[in-house]
Amino acid sequence: MPASQAPTGVTVHAGKDQVSSFFARLAEAGHVPTFERNSATLRFDVSGDGQGQPGERWYVTVTDGDVAVSHTNGPADAVVRIGRRHLGALVTGRLNATAAYLRGLLTCEGSMAAVIMFQRCLPGPPASTGRVAPISSAAVTAQRRAAG
Repeated sequence: MPASQAPTGVTVHAGKDQVSSFFARLAEAGHVPTFERNSATLRFDVSGDGQGQPGERWYVTVTDGDVAVSHTNGPADAVVRIGRRHLGALVTGRLNATAAYLRGLLTCEGSMAAVIMFQRCLPGPPASTGRVAPISSAAVTAQRRAAG
């Protein structure tokens, strides 16, 4: 398979796997509007899948919305430890980061705020249609009156 070179120096084989593809797309974006006015570093220490897939490391630097991705083993505001299978579920929207933390599927050392910020770039559940329109308290009251 041909390799593509992301601007931040992350080499990714096209179609290789969901995790590598997610981080390649994040690096290629260069700037993520939902991260504007936010800065943090996150290191993802990913354990292998137990079926011959080795562990790996992803290092994400966010500076006022600008994103860089590498495989650096440096200090970070947040160090997330997670299994490859669970990270694959996170980056495809099949698993919510907060739920994964509460279930013990990922651990975080350092800034949980950085992890929560990062969650904003993760996709929603498959087949989700996006945001739900806000509902006013007047509409809720009217629905309750109509229901009985």
